[in-house]
Amino acid sequence: MKKLLFALLGFSLLAGVCCQDESGFEKEKKAIIAVIEKEKVAYFQQDLAGMDDSWIQDPSSHKFFLTPHGMTELIGWTDIHQHNIEESQRQRNGIEETTQYENYTINVYGNTAVVFHDSNHTIKIQEEENLLKMRRILHMVKIADEWKIDLMVMYFHPENPKVQQIEE
Repeated sequence: MKKLLFALLGFSLLAGVCCQDESGFEKEKKAIIAVIEKEKVAYFQQDLAGMDDSWIQDPSSHKFFLTPHGMTELIGWTDIHQHNIEESQRQRNGIEETTQYENYTINVYGNTAVVFHDSNHTIKIQEEENLLKMRRILHMVKIADEWKIDLMVMYFHPENPKVQQIEE
């Protein structure tokens, strides 16, 4: 009887820990998505402080844009901050822009996380609408209970993607 009682007690503690870990993961996932959405809103409101607040402001931070025309590398906080200044001052006369983030995959490893998601960016200029489909990869670090971005890679989906299989 004692063995059964200890087994049941052990199982309930184990189940409690498993459930707690899952709910903890969901809490972290929501916090990570909130930072990403906050950064997006700040970008569209041209809010420099809001854009900067989403980042680790360190020389090791990186931001990469991969486009059909080439790659832009922003290495270190100074470059990223300067780019944020330029984006916060960019004229958007007559241009309507919206972005929808979806299809998140989030992997949390303690106080770090790797995030993958789609970014569908719609630009409307004088009734002509264009959709830019991008994918973003972010590395985030939790510092003092706040998630911050320290790496962002954005690349455009090719118009006619070819699927290649790697044979081993």
